[in-house]
Amino acid sequence: MARTLRTKLANRWNLSALTQAGAADFGATAADVAEAAQQRADVLERLAHMAEIHGAADALKSAGRYRLFEMARTCDHCPHERKCARALYAASKPCAKDVDFCPNAAEYAALTMAGGAAHAS
Repeated sequence: MARTLRTKLANRWNLSALTQAGAADFGATAADVAEAAQQRADVLERLAHMAEIHGAADALKSAGRYRLFEMARTCDHCPHERKCARALYAASKPCAKDVDFCPNAAEYAALTMAGGAAHAS
């Protein structure tokens, strides 16, 4: 626990030195980079699991960085963290209707539709 706290403090210290120009190299603001660095450690894993459930795993891999950032931000602030964990890590694989509480559900549906349209052409 002490190591985790030291790591978080070191990250905050390093991020506080990030300039707007440095953040622009990531295509973001310094505040956006700092927020992304402070997200829960499992956000990307949850996004990937949810994308798989919604049939959007391939589409998520090719999604734009701004869309991914917004989806990750939404996931990080989700009020259904426990419900999500129970669904994602259950012994049986859930279907999309089992996780319709996800605030990113509409994004996954849009990714699926966009991915299907790309494969149809």
